[in-house]
Amino acid sequence: MEQFSSTSAKQSFGKLLMAAGNGPVAIEKHGKVQALIMAPEFFKPAGAVDVLAERRLARLNQALVEKDRLIRHQRIAFDLVTLPAETREALLEQAKVTVERWRSERLCSRDYIDRWSEILGQSAPQIAAAITSDLGGWGTALRQNSPWIGNHA
Repeated sequence: MEQFSSTSAKQSFGKLLMAAGNGPVAIEKHGKVQALIMAPEFFKPAGAVDVLAERRLARLNQALVEKDRLIRHQRIAFDLVTLPAETREALLEQAKVTVERWRSERLCSRDYIDRWSEILGQSAPQIAAAITSDLGGWGTALRQNSPWIGNHA
């Protein structure tokens, strides 16, 4: 820790502030430390919460959740193009029934219902491509509110 005498601190305040940017600085008077000067980033009261660190952690956790949803939809897309026709049609019918239930019971926004209805009206390869893409900025939101349930959730 850098130390300044009280006289030196008064006479070279700019130098004191620059030193405080590197770490806490002690100001002495008559050989005793009378004050500590430090930049705000070095000050953290006992029990204080690092709000920025919490926000970063929350963003990272959300990114992991979104990545997991994308992986699940990639698996669904793979199934849509590789499963036998009968199984694939059952999988698509289950998703269509879910979207229709959303519509009849008003369980989610009309935007989601309309977009999923449009997607599910396409061919299996087109659906597979759509559910793993950005969909004009809607990809993450649509994967968050997906019609696939059960083993394909």
